[in-house]
Amino acid sequence: LLTHHPVVAGKVFSVAGGLTVVEKAVSYYFKGWHLFCLDFCYWVNLACIMVPAILPLGEVSRVAYSLIFLYGNGPVCIAVPIWNQSLVFHDFERIMSVGLHVWPMLFSYCVTWYPFDASTEHFAKNYLKISDLYWCFVTYGVWQLGYFALMHTVLRSYMKRNPQLLTSYRWIASDPSNAIHGLILQMGRGFGLFKNGEKIGFDDVRGELMFMLIQLIYTVVTIAIAGLVALGGKTAHEVLLLATISSSLWNGSAVYLEGSGDDMKAPVVKVDVQKEKAGGVKSE
Repeated sequence: LLTHHPVVAGKVFSVAGGLTVVEKAVSYYFKGWHLFCLDFCYWVNLACIMVPAILPLGEVSRVAYSLIFLYGNGPVCIAVPIWNQSLVFHDFERIMSVGLHVWPMLFSYCVTWYPFDASTEHFAKNYLKISDLYWCFVTYGVWQLGYFALMHTVLRSYMKRNPQLLTSYRWIASDPSNAIHGLILQMGRGFGLFKNGEKIGFDDVRGELMFMLIQLIYTVVTIAIAGLVALGGKTAHEVLLLATISSSLWNGSAVYLEGSGDDMKAPVVKVDVQKEKAGGVKSE
């Protein structure tokens, strides 16, 4: 679809991002994971379908497409190798998780190099500007501060009544083996927020602040990578696209190989063997 009908592909990827958010919201609700849908990548996917549908032709739409480019080819797609996203073709949940992180990248590729309407053509002609980085960090800051405020005001009592509900932070806080969990503790101790031997609480504001700082650093670094991709043009964009998809396929292959290895293992069968010992005493 991308190679033979790239103009159509842009519209398909736009709708796919919106449908993936809807599917995740519904399926996650029944698992108690629906608060994950407030994460940043979900908003970027929603932007892919809302910007072409709502924003008129002009500078505002150009900036919006620039933000999708920087986010989609930065923090969202780079999460695939960072979080070991796996493209496992018999696992619908994993397919949708990978899709959530690659739709914005694929959409921005089509918008930039194969525009499909007047607003995308306007963006393709004018492309990104240095000033777009300002709006990039402003909108990210609005989301991050809004997310923190929402969790500690509107949803605070709801979260306390339902400790089984998961958010990104709660998921990391509940898993001491997670690398981010260890990094939160290490940074927190460096800032004097945690004492030696102290653990992260499930709703510990100190841990959340460290997690926000880690997310900010990650976002700055990955947006810089997206900026380099923009400077590199179409070829650099295609390299990033192929590298991201290849990473998900590589991670998926490990799942298949692990499953094949389990299938090929010989079954262990207990056999009781009676042996005659000296003196006529039998033992197993």
